[in-house]
Amino acid sequence: MKLRIAIGMLGLMFVASACAQDWPSASLALLKQAQAQDGYALVEALQPRFRPSSDGRSYLLVWTPTAAMPSKWIVSMPGTGGYATRDLAVWYPQLKGRDVGFVGVQWWLGTGDTIRDYYTPQEVYREIDRLLAELKVPKNSALLHGFSRGAANMYAVAALDRAKGQPYFSTFVASSGSASLDYPPTQRVARGEFGAAPYANTQWVTACGDKDPNAGRDGCPGMRQTAQWIQSLGGHVAMAIEDPTQGHGALQRNPANAKQLLDWYLRP
Repeated sequence: MKLRIAIGMLGLMFVASACAQDWPSASLALLKQAQAQDGYALVEALQPRFRPSSDGRSYLLVWTPTAAMPSKWIVSMPGTGGYATRDLAVWYPQLKGRDVGFVGVQWWLGTGDTIRDYYTPQEVYREIDRLLAELKVPKNSALLHGFSRGAANMYAVAALDRAKGQPYFSTFVASSGSASLDYPPTQRVARGEFGAAPYANTQWVTACGDKDPNAGRDGCPGMRQTAQWIQSLGGHVAMAIEDPTQGHGALQRNPANAKQLLDWYLRP
């Protein structure tokens, strides 16, 4: 099969199909696995670009509405067993017509459900940092979103970004995934390894559904506790989206919730 290459708006080279024989074998296999999922044709029509991870085990997805540099960026970590391709499909109905780019992080490695089957927060941030630097995303301009397991790991990723001194993210969205204080990466944040106020000068949005089956972990009670914890570490919780009609994943399951978030984030 002939190799198709798309040139990114900043001159970066991204593979536009899963036939790049010069990709690391594990990265290529995982990309092909994602592209074999039901509904991928809708994603392919959006013409996302893909880039192998630096360690050759995974990949990242980049989508922009036009060839020009978008004014804002969303970087997203999907939940358990999630694909960055599917994440774009979930986000796209609200991204359509807006000047915002999307980066999907394929942090699940394609098999299994243990901690070893996912990138650590340090590995996630290594890949985000590398890609956003190459895309020349301005500092303090992007939004980092985590859903469910992605949210549970995002709290440590947020601390790593802020600790860098020139962070990319000023806005964080925790969707249906509380901060688990018995999880070692989050414990590092809680015990002060990133300073007493690692979330200073950040704004946060929490999102949940009242019908979430794990109310204390992923539902509104859990997210309210997480909001208090974020504020104790210097973060400002600017919005709490609580949907009485929805369960797990309420942010995206009800389009009005995602629209509320993006209208707020992309306000002039």
